[in-house]
Amino acid sequence: MKKFVAGMTALCASATPFAQTAEAPAAGLKIYGVADISLAHYRTSGESKTAMHAGGSGSRIGFLASEALGMGWNANARLEAGVNLDSGTSSSTNGNPNRVFGRQAYVELENKRFGALRLGRQEGPTYAFFPTYDPMLLPAMDAWGVVTTLGKPAPGVASGTGQPTGFLINPTGRTENTVGYISPRLAGVQGKLSYSPDESAASQPSLLEAGIDYVTGPLQFGVLYVKAGSTPGAGAIRATDSNSEIAFGAKYQAGPVQPYFSYIRRESTDPTRAPGGGVLNGNSESVKLFGVVVPVSQRGALRATYGIYSSGAADSDATNYGLAYTYEVSRRLMLMAAVTRLEQDGAARYAVFQSPVPQAGKPVSAITTGLTWRF
Repeated sequence: MKKFVAGMTALCASATPFAQTAEAPAAGLKIYGVADISLAHYRTSGESKTAMHAGGSGSRIGFLASEALGMGWNANARLEAGVNLDSGTSSSTNGNPNRVFGRQAYVELENKRFGALRLGRQEGPTYAFFPTYDPMLLPAMDAWGVVTTLGKPAPGVASGTGQPTGFLINPTGRTENTVGYISPRLAGVQGKLSYSPDESAASQPSLLEAGIDYVTGPLQFGVLYVKAGSTPGAGAIRATDSNSEIAFGAKYQAGPVQPYFSYIRRESTDPTRAPGGGVLNGNSESVKLFGVVVPVSQRGALRATYGIYSSGAADSDATNYGLAYTYEVSRRLMLMAAVTRLEQDGAARYAVFQSPVPQAGKPVSAITTGLTWRF
């Protein structure tokens, strides 16, 4: 951490020359967005549900301001609001509704040589990990999203019951009150680091995220580490021990079959402190994720995922299968159709995104079709 602080000090100090330039160019503003929507049908335990919701990356409207400061330095700021395209309301991110800019809100100092320093709410190393190693690109329907979130609005948060709630390393992961650093890519290697203090909140842990990946030709692999600090608790809010997760990912994007693989391990299923000492559930849990992309035309591809979830609770393991076809009408417009099925042990009641909560041990299946348009 001392090296990190020293590096940040050097980064900020090296930026001082731009303040002495005679005149900086005027700032620019880019407005962008994503319209992402799908129609899904769920079945489980004799129930069915049809719902319209995001299918891939989620709808949003964003504003990116940038100013060249001279000597290779840029100042950037981003405000990005999530939108539920089916209703026009603000989307909830990580279980926190009623945010105006719930996806991102940060200011950044950037240099191609030294990297970028960000402050605010942002998509950190965890968020970047999943689109890199997820071949299906549809978190609501593929194994990456299903078995890492377990249908929870805030995955990875201690349940206080000893039961699993999903992983901090998941496709929805964003952090607030965060200082983040992104290094330049050198010899194929790029590092990302972020830290979010607890701000002395009784139930808000500090969060450290560190990721590194390496690209050589069509091969890419990476490592991600996340650690949540302990919390003291207050009143009915119980104290928790610290907890950590680690993930490994790899993909090979060449040839007629392009394989993907990820592995995630969570140190403790539920780090809530037990009255008699220890934690409610100190068992580890893990996910193995396998995927493949098979291009079938210049614009179309078959995508498949398979996830094996090893729970830290008794009789609560699960597996998930996902299959999708995507077609790129243009560089910005993608059509998709997908199916998924979650099978689980007798004590598990994991949902799939917006599906009904299943009876214990019952499978959940879903079929969806939709589009994602970036503008």
